[in-house]
Amino acid sequence: MRTLVIGDIHGSAKALKQVLQLSEFDPTKDKLIQLGDVADGWSQTSECVDVLLDIQNKANDFNKPVFIRGNHDVWVYDWFVLGKQPYSWTTKSGQATIDSYIKSGNIVNEEHLNFWKNQENWYIDDENRLFIHGGWYYIMGFPEGAEASVDAGSIAKECHWDRSLFETAKSAHFMRNYDALAYKSFNALKQFKEVYIGHTQQSSKKHVNYLNLWNLDSGAGSNGKLTIMDVDTKEYWESDLTKKLHTNEKGRN
Repeated sequence: MRTLVIGDIHGSAKALKQVLQLSEFDPTKDKLIQLGDVADGWSQTSECVDVLLDIQNKANDFNKPVFIRGNHDVWVYDWFVLGKQPYSWTTKSGQATIDSYIKSGNIVNEEHLNFWKNQENWYIDDENRLFIHGGWYYIMGFPEGAEASVDAGSIAKECHWDRSLFETAKSAHFMRNYDALAYKSFNALKQFKEVYIGHTQQSSKKHVNYLNLWNLDSGAGSNGKLTIMDVDTKEYWESDLTKKLHTNEKGRN
């Protein structure tokens, strides 16, 4: 069984289907972990959930997929479950998600409702690898720094929004060759074998690796690509540029 991790999708079912095909993903044998932000950006959020639900329905007990909740997914949860449409969401491409659901009719689909209700805040596998959308406030430690509430939705937490972990890991990574003390003092990641995140889009348009942290947000929501990676081999596959897959759309603004 392979374990494949996929970054922020942001409403591009075309890119999602493409990377699943390129990686030869088999929902009956491989395990998929999606790092959050399924929604918002391109026009196919409802279709993205259809694809992920199909994977879930075809999986066996040993390879059930894991769907992590991202900050954009928190807004969708509030809309789907509580009927809220905050301006801060609809102006950050949330309207594309609403339109997608109106068009598909899945706004009254119970499977879709349960998808948004049941996303995980994080997941730790049998190899002690952590999968989380944003990160955590590393000064508080894990899980306390991940569970801290954030005023950005009814169930929003630091794990959906944090960028301090990534930015400090990046600094520590580059310090390791000339400031050994500063490098050694950064202990946030050491309790895990590896940490996989999304949330912070990378201008390189592909995954990046700092210390034992991997960022899979390769800009699929705007002018980048969607990335899927085999966590054991680190082999990865990328979609076409999503702006070329959705030529008449704006994506995330």
